[in-house]
Amino acid sequence: MATLDLSTTEQEFEGGYDAAIKHYIHGKEGGLVLDTTGFPDDVIFKGHGIINDGTAEAPIYKPQPIDGSLHEKLVGVVRSNTKKSKPSTGMMTQGTINSNATKYPFNANSIAALKLLGIHNQVD
Repeated sequence: MATLDLSTTEQEFEGGYDAAIKHYIHGKEGGLVLDTTGFPDDVIFKGHGIINDGTAEAPIYKPQPIDGSLHEKLVGVVRSNTKKSKPSTGMMTQGTINSNATKYPFNANSIAALKLLGIHNQVD
């Protein structure tokens, strides 16, 4: 189960990859806590894939592995840049992304899985 420590003070961090989400239609705003165990970066950037590594009844949300694996478990993408140390985020479940504007561009299998969810890839 993912937990969120609210006791530390907030710090600014360098943004980036702001063009990854081109058009937001629907999703879960805030309240989603990611299990970041094993994720290599300090920041999970906007547009990065989110997988459910649990069940529908007991979801375990995690950032998609950076190699693009587990595309069959994709449930959305990260709504805004999120610190690994405070992994509370929103999740986009319908809309348009630019995979080339993400830190780790999606592979063809992930693009296809996202399209089934209602997230379309439009490269500029």
